Amino acid sequence: MTLLMKIWQKLLLAAGLVPALLLIGACASCGGGGGTTSTTTPSVPAPAPVRTGTLLSEASVFYPRLVRLAHQSDASLNGAVIASAMGFEGSQGQGRLFISRDDGASYAPLGTVSDSRWPKGLCCGSIFELRSPVGALPAGTLLWSASIGQDTPGTAMTHPIYRSGDGGKTWTALGATCGVGRKPRNGDGTGIWEPEFQQAKDGTLVCMYSDETDDGASQVLKITTTADGVSWTAPRLLVAAVKASDRPGMAVTTRLGDGSYLMSYEFCSTAGLDCRVYLKRSADGLDWGSPTDRGFEPKTADGRWFRHAPTVVWLPASQRLALVGQILNTSAGSVDATGNGATVFLSSTADGSGTWTTVPAPVVPLSPPTQTNWCQNYSSPLLPSADGKQLLMLGSDFEMLNGAQVCRTRFGRGALPG
Repeated sequence: MTLLMKIWQKLLLAAGLVPALLLIGACASCGGGGGTTSTTTPSVPAPAPVRTGTLLSEASVFYPRLVRLAHQSDASLNGAVIASAMGFEGSQGQGRLFISRDDGASYAPLGTVSDSRWPKGLCCGSIFELRSPVGALPAGTLLWSASIGQDTPGTAMTHPIYRSGDGGKTWTALGATCGVGRKPRNGDGTGIWEPEFQQAKDGTLVCMYSDETDDGASQVLKITTTADGVSWTAPRLLVAAVKASDRPGMAVTTRLGDGSYLMSYEFCSTAGLDCRVYLKRSADGLDWGSPTDRGFEPKTADGRWFRHAPTVVWLPASQRLALVGQILNTSAGSVDATGNGATVFLSSTADGSGTWTTVPAPVVPLSPPTQTNWCQNYSSPLLPSADGKQLLMLGSDFEMLNGAQVCRTRFGRGALPG
């Protein structure tokens, strides 16, 4: 989380727009609002905004995630889509789960993840289904984690893990954590953010996260693993900071058709870098190459690129990838007037190399963001439909609810090229 974001959240709290015990949408790796050219007012007038998508919940929920169940012991659950989002009950933060049995056309409330022992502050929830056993955890186990404790003075943040054996209806603490921050020292960065689960080619469970606790670096990306789901290895660097002001973060991974892996992330800075989106590959999900190698940038033929909060997903039917970010930029670095907030990238190759094409985003905010924020189009998950002909998406936006501005999440489906 940058100084800019911390100031913004304090203003939100003072205005009563978010509950005092829940710092929602902590932009863990955003870099000071971006460079001066990346937020230039477009010279071409943007079209009249039109919001698309259907509300996931009438209440405020944000930082969504999607997973399609495929390894459940209850066969009737396989094929169902589970949506996870952050929410709150009074002052208590919680993870909220929704289920779709019609391939993302509608969702119904399913369950919640909450724990009275959580300290103040909840951010950046993640959900994952095991495709094979990990220790005593059978295939089909759902795992959930989030960043806990960023609003509790003197407390080190953690990523506690919760498990579900019934497709997300009920949850229990696993008694493990895949990340621990540190107690504040002279007001320095102490946070750990955005846990991301993946299962490596050999079945090892992986957790990636953004980490502010290293001396001499504003933030880095780290990776830790476990063979039993309980005992985790010492975290190691996944993407390093080249300068002390650098902030790589917000890793999202997907498994490709050949069994290899692709990770999307943003590379931000407190010095005003533009949070460009990068992609890195791994053959086994464990070795991601040198931490100083940023990978490569996904761009269209005309040079457009995303900045901030990317997500990526494999599309088995077409052997391609879909990618989205918070803000779409032109090759010159200005916000794309017509496509910003309304565009998804499709790769031209199976590994993401080469130029990317575009399709309309299934969910579009009413006023697409031109500056990064914790809500609008922020880390929007994508998922292919069961037949591969459509793209499912969850996207958040600021909306008015009972006279107050809140962040709510909508869902939608859009056609994919054959």
